[in-house]
Amino acid sequence: MSDKESIRRSIRAMLPLPPDLRGEKSARLCEAIMTSAVWRNARTAVVFAAQAREPDVEMLWAHAADRIIGYPRVEGERLGLYAVASPFELRSGRWGLREPAGDPSRAVAPDAVDLILVPGIAFTRAGARLGRGGGYYDRLLGGLPPSVCKIGVCFDAQILPVLPVESHDRHVDFVATESGMFSTSSP
Repeated sequence: MSDKESIRRSIRAMLPLPPDLRGEKSARLCEAIMTSAVWRNARTAVVFAAQAREPDVEMLWAHAADRIIGYPRVEGERLGLYAVASPFELRSGRWGLREPAGDPSRAVAPDAVDLILVPGIAFTRAGARLGRGGGYYDRLLGGLPPSVCKIGVCFDAQILPVLPVESHDRHVDFVATESGMFSTSSP
């Protein structure tokens, strides 16, 4: 078993949190994002539909204002991005993930994205990220312009001092947890 897989197993063993605790921590995490300058300045933000082990970021909809909100959709080995008017438009897709319809008229071009929230199994304070293992977000992040603000989203317990990093792994610019949001020294 790889180091990455042993970390995934360890983190998954401590999650998910009881629903009330997950909700409380998710609310604090969303507050940290909503009060940040990067959220306030973003015209197009890409979020994600959380699984039970992940922070729920749908509270951000209450502060979507005039933003375009996009969600990822699994399309083969890649993630496409699509705008939605409400999280209620999402439907169960591949692996049971809630996704937008693949309507080409609602596609969000990578160069239109200002900010993207990135789920992960674990992050470091330096911005390294460990995902679920499919490489979908690494490919997506690699195809976005460098100007896109990348915010890793996780609970405090998922911040580790170091993670194994390979050449294809992408870093984030900020990490948001229930304790707040901090800037990373991402490469």
